[in-house]
Amino acid sequence: MSVVETMLYQSRRFLFCLLICILGSILFSMPATALTSLSVTWIQSTNINVKGYKVYFGAASQQYTTTIDAGNATNVSISGITPGKTYYFSATSYNAAGLESAFSPEISYTVPLLNPPISAPVRNGGGFQFSVAGTASASYVVLASTNLVNWVALATNTAPFVFTDAYASYYGQRFYRVILQTAYNAQISSLQPVAQPPLVFPAKTLSGFSFGVNKTVGSAYVVLASTNLINWIPLATNTAPFEFQDPASAQFPQRFYKALLKSLYAP
Repeated sequence: MSVVETMLYQSRRFLFCLLICILGSILFSMPATALTSLSVTWIQSTNINVKGYKVYFGAASQQYTTTIDAGNATNVSISGITPGKTYYFSATSYNAAGLESAFSPEISYTVPLLNPPISAPVRNGGGFQFSVAGTASASYVVLASTNLVNWVALATNTAPFVFTDAYASYYGQRFYRVILQTAYNAQISSLQPVAQPPLVFPAKTLSGFSFGVNKTVGSAYVVLASTNLINWIPLATNTAPFEFQDPASAQFPQRFYKALLKSLYAP
């Protein structure tokens, strides 16, 4: 075996060990702005014979339709990828003469769907429930709106999952959508919080008197009570929407309630 062949053999052996450790642990970082590109990274070889790297990928296992010469860089950006599609990757190193090593162990990656469909919607008591299949193990944010303009985040979960909105009945209408967490940018609502929202769904139960406060979503409100409409005492503070229950209501011949925006409340 010649010196060059020996050097190349050593290069192959090192790259194999390198990529089985690095690529095997997923090396993809999703950009926050779009789902049309991927970044593939690896640790630089310490073998002095390695002068560069090539990345191979395609839509079928061991059928690579595209090759990217990364030079001596330790990452490449791959554009034109399709959400929901699975891609297969392998890599080689090469020496100064351009001789390549063997392929590294292959890895695959399924690009998460940006806006997965919502399925199996059903009313669940006073709430609303649906399923999110999405892309397995990807994190999604569930959003809701009453006007298709202003959206609020209700929950974040890993697909697949079932989401239940326990406050759905508090609204005349409510729309839902799901977006990949890495592509989600929180929306700052242009709506001003309602200073003194109306109380909804009043009910007298064995546990006391209850009602709901559903304006404005995400705003903090103080629940106040009075027996004469002059002197008011705070009972609780919570973030809308929420349900309040007064277990002490039966102790009073009459008791009145109101909710006030916390930022406007002065004891």
